[in-house]
Order: sequence, then C-alpha cells, then structure tokens
Amino acid sequence: MSTPLNTERIGTLRRRLNHRRARYVLLQNALFKIKSFDQLFVIIIAMFIGVFAGVISAGFRTLIEFFRHTLWGEGSLIDVVKAAPIYLKIGIPAFGSALVAWFVMRFAPEAKGHGVPEVMNAVATQNGFIRMRVVIIKAFASAMSIATGASVGREGPIVQIGSAFGSTIGQVFQVSARRMKTFIGCGAAAGIAATFNAPIAGALFASEVILGDFSAAAIGPIIIASVFGTVISRALYGNFPAFVPPTYTLHSPVEIIFYIILGLATGVVAWIFVRSLYKTEDLFDSWKAPVALKGLLGGALLGIVAIYLPEILGVGYETMDKVLSGNIGLALAAGLVLAKIFATSLSMGFGASGGVFAPSLFIGSMLGGAMGGVIHMLFPEITATSGAYALVGMAAMVAATTHAPVTAVLIIFEMTKEYTVILPLMITSIIAMVISSRLLKGSNIYTLKLQRRGIDIYGGKDINILDKISVNDLKKKIIDTVPESMTLQELLEKLSTSSALNTYVKDDVGQLIGIITHSAMRRYLNHHEEIPDHVTVKDMMNQKFEVIHDETPIHEVLRKMIEMDLEALPVVDDNQMLQGEVERTSIVHQYQELLIHAESAKAMANSMKYIHRQYHEKSEVIPGFFLARINVPSAFINQSLRSLNARQSYGVDILLIRRAEGNKERDIIPDVNDKLHASDQLLIFGEQAKVELLCNTN
Repeated sequence: MSTPLNTERIGTLRRRLNHRRARYVLLQNALFKIKSFDQLFVIIIAMFIGVFAGVISAGFRTLIEFFRHTLWGEGSLIDVVKAAPIYLKIGIPAFGSALVAWFVMRFAPEAKGHGVPEVMNAVATQNGFIRMRVVIIKAFASAMSIATGASVGREGPIVQIGSAFGSTIGQVFQVSARRMKTFIGCGAAAGIAATFNAPIAGALFASEVILGDFSAAAIGPIIIASVFGTVISRALYGNFPAFVPPTYTLHSPVEIIFYIILGLATGVVAWIFVRSLYKTEDLFDSWKAPVALKGLLGGALLGIVAIYLPEILGVGYETMDKVLSGNIGLALAAGLVLAKIFATSLSMGFGASGGVFAPSLFIGSMLGGAMGGVIHMLFPEITATSGAYALVGMAAMVAATTHAPVTAVLIIFEMTKEYTVILPLMITSIIAMVISSRLLKGSNIYTLKLQRRGIDIYGGKDINILDKISVNDLKKKIIDTVPESMTLQELLEKLSTSSALNTYVKDDVGQLIGIITHSAMRRYLNHHEEIPDHVTVKDMMNQKFEVIHDETPIHEVLRKMIEMDLEALPVVDDNQMLQGEVERTSIVHQYQELLIHAESAKAMANSMKYIHRQYHEKSEVIPGFFLARINVPSAFINQSLRSLNARQSYGVDILLIRRAEGNKERDIIPDVNDKLHASDQLLIFGEQAKVELLCNTN
C-alpha cells in the first residue's frame, strides 16, 4: 500500500507529465498554425536562416583567427610563417591535419572535404536531410584546417554549415521535401553572400549550383536569406569589397583576343586542378593507414613546401591582393599556379576540411597575373596591366571548375565593385567553362566527387530508380515486321488491325534496316488523297533511326525517347538483328511501380530502425512474409545493390543497412549504388522460405 508521501509524489509526477504533454500539444498546434500561413512562414524562416548564416560566418572567421593567433602568433600568415622556425612550419600543419582527420572521421565523416558535394547529394537523393551535428563539426574542423595552414577556403564550410542549419529548421517544422530543399538553398546563399559580401552571387550560387532550380517559389526565399546574410556581414565588417582591383580600361578591341587565350589556358589548368585533386584523394584513400597518420604525414609534407612558398598556406587572400595590384613577379605567380594545385590537392587528400572556391580564385588570379604580365610586356600599348588579367582569371577559373559562369562573373563583380571589366569577364569565363567541361566530360569539381561514388547528381532519385529496370525486363518481343518490298496499300491493310506504335522493316536475314512510325504514316496520308500502287515500304521507311541494346541503361533509353519524341525504340543485338522493342508507357508504368515500392520500403525501414537487435531475428509481418535482420552473406560482400539485384536473384528486398562507424552504428536507407561491407547487417523482407535461406547462409 502506498504511503501518503508516495501518493503525493505520484500525483506530482502525474501533474508534471500532464503539463509537459499540454505544452507539447500547444507547441505542435503553434507550429501547425505558423505553417498554415505558407508564404509568410517561408519568408520568416528565410530571414531567420539568413541572419544565422551571417552570424555563423562572422563567428567562423573569428574562430579561424583565434586558432591562427594561438598557434602561429600575431600578424599576417605569410609573415609569421616566414619568421617561424622550421619545426613549427612543419609541425603546426602536421598537428592540425592529424587532429582534423581524426576528429571528422570520428564524429561526422560527411564533414570531410569541401562540403558542397555533400549538400548537393542531400538535395538530390536524401530529400534535403542533413544532420545538425554537421554545423558544429564542420565549423571546428574547417577553422582548424585553415588556421594551421591547409590550402583550403572558408566558403565551402559556410555553405555546408548554412545548409545544415536550413535542413535542421525544415526537420523541426516537418516541412515537405521541396520546402526542405528551399531552406537548404537559403542557408547556402546566405553563407556565400555573408562570406564574400555578394548577395546576388550568393543567391545565384544556391540556385545554379546547389539546387539547379530558378523557379519563383525557390528563388524568392533564397534572395531574402542572401540579403539578410549580407546585412549581418556588413553590420559587423562594413560594406567593403573583398578585393581592391586596379582601374581597368579596354585599351583596344584587339585585346579581346588575349582574353580568349586566357580563357583557353584557364580551362586546361582547371582540368589539371580537378584531376589532380581527385588523383591525390585516391592515393591517400588507397593507403591502408589510420586517418590521423595520413593527416600527420600529409600536413608535414605541406609544411615542407611552405618553407619555400608560404603563400600556398591558408585561404590566400593576401597574396591575391598582391597579384591584383601587380606586386608579384611573373615567375613567382607562375610557380604559385602549380604550387597551389599541389597544396590544395594534398590538403584535400589527407582529409582537411575546407572549400575549393578560394583555391580556384587563387589559381585563376596567379595564372591571369602571369599571362597578363607577359602579354603587357609584349603589347604595352594595347593591353591592360597584369592585375586586370588576374581579376579576369579569377572569374574564369571559378567558372571552369564549377561550371557556373553566371555566378562566377557576378561574384567577381560584387567582390570588386568593378564594372568596366565585365566584358572580358564574360567572354573568358564562358570559354574556360566550355574547355573544362569538354575535358571533364560534363562534370565539374563538385559533381565529379559524387559521380566517383556512383551518384548521378542531376538524375538523383529518378536515375537510381530507373537503373533498377533493364531493357530485357521491358522488351516486347512480338512486334510488327514487314519486308521492304511490301506495297504501301498492303501495309495500310496490315496496320488497320494492329495497335503497334512502330512497324519495323527487316531484310531477308532478319537485320533491321528501317522503321515506319505510325505518326509518319498519318502525315503521309493527310497530304495524299490517293495511294500510288508503285509506292513500297522501302520508299516510306526511315533508314536513320536510334536503336538500343539489352545493356542500355533505361534512363538513357528514356532520354532518347524524350529528345526525339518517340514512343518506342527497337532493341537489336550486336549484329543489328531485331530482338524486340521497348515502349515509353512500359517504362513509366514500371517506374511508378518501383517508386511506390521504394517509398513503401523506406517507410517500413524507418519504422523498423530500432527493432530486431539480434542477428537473424525474424518476425512474420503478414502471413507467409517475414522481416529479418541478418549478417551480410559472403556472396554479398563488396557488391553494390545494383549488381546484387537481391529482389530478382534472391527473392528478398533489402530495406535497411546497419553499418558500424567507429564505436557507433548508423542506419542507411539503401541506394542502388551502396556497396555492402563484411561487417554490415541487413534488414530484409520476403517470403518465408527465401528469408530463411539467407538467414542460414552463414
């Protein structure tokens, strides 16, 4: 029996619980009411994200300065590095790199590198979900990387931090995926705007690079966030341009030729930079050593280079100011192009956290300064000084690496407040982008990182789902075929009883030699009242046509259909022998079915994340169908879900992957590009016999 004291305590606890429940209900109702005013809600949130990004940008810069002054001492980075003893020149970058590499891998692996690709991936494939911890981890890791000398920029971290905050706000208010992506764009735009004092460029960067969306619903909030981020930055640091360029005048129309040459050179150098970046990353990734050791040795090597060229360390704004004013020798500027490429590649390879935007500006300014200096010496009467070419080179390199020429031109314009150089900026940036795009096969410095992981950023979820479909699965084998000698009259009689979209013309051995679309037939009949007896199928068929094969990706098949406005495409083998056809409607139907299945599986996986802790534990979900958690079978190890095709090969669906990361475990919603590790656990669903077979495999 309860004592009066215990009864009183129980009553107090109940009252507290009731109060908390009431407050929770009130909060939920308040959130619902706020969200009901949709446009006002989005505007307020955009303003809030902009203010946060402005504040965090200032805080991030302060944190960098704190770490730098603590480790290096007072003064400019170049001066203190030159004056420092050799053991500090090597030791500080080594210490910082080792600490950052361990810290990031331990707490938030997605904070490694330049951050923008991770944001783009979250937008394209994860409905805008980014963990809140990224804000803290990224801020600390990037500040430490930059302060200790890693050759990285601060704009990438700010983009990821602002985007993570925008995503967190979206998660708190439980907004739709479309709204979540808009909030991410707000965070990215405000971060860029606050960092460079460039509100227009910030908004365009978020729309052009991060979201790929210029719709009114998205661009409006992004502009608002960008404006508020800039307002906060200007309130704290004043309305000053990031760089002070030289006075510029286009001396002669002939000078445009030299800027075209600069654009060509910049495109090639951008390609070298991007390839070097990821080749170095591959080298470090292939080295089976602790991440801290990689960071230690990589940072030490960076410090050794800095003994001779301290300009390569950190963001490099001080050196860029010098080249813009023409206070750097041509040989040094040319040498710094290669040295900065090496330093940034090395920094990213050993696991530094920071952006590649500032290094792109640095490399472009040095390349432009070196080339401009030579050009001005040869043609002083008709050319500007080297500083003008350095300025144009900055924009061209950003355009060449990001494939965002509009953002590149505007950000340089806003950073310098120099309008007279806009014409060379435009022509050089476009040429540089075209050259690098050709050399990089359409990829840029951000998307290439994701493509190397098997992620098609522009296809996103749609591509991943379509890649589960094969041509062989959809191939219709019974199709209309006719000989080329058939008359048009005979063909019309045949088509009167057919529902086919195309008629295929084969030769005597069965090779496809032509196609007659029924739409073409209708156009012919509309223009001819009578059908001549001498007209044959050979006269009507189209001999230039697209074909597909069993191994052609479905997303490529669909792209061809859309571009050429076709409803079906023929399937042939390597000898051009007709095998069947694939219709657009069958692709759409299969896609819809798989999309429903994927969303259902995701919902089920999310609901089952915290159950089935024991290996091989099974439970019957519906009669005859079981849910089970299993160790990865040996046949699954190191295979991607696409190549494994568990549904077709084993009769089960993989709903969830539980992966060990250090001392913790992370639940992953499966993607077709995910490779299975030996230590993974899988949540599978299927018929009882199929599930039990896999449970007993190991």
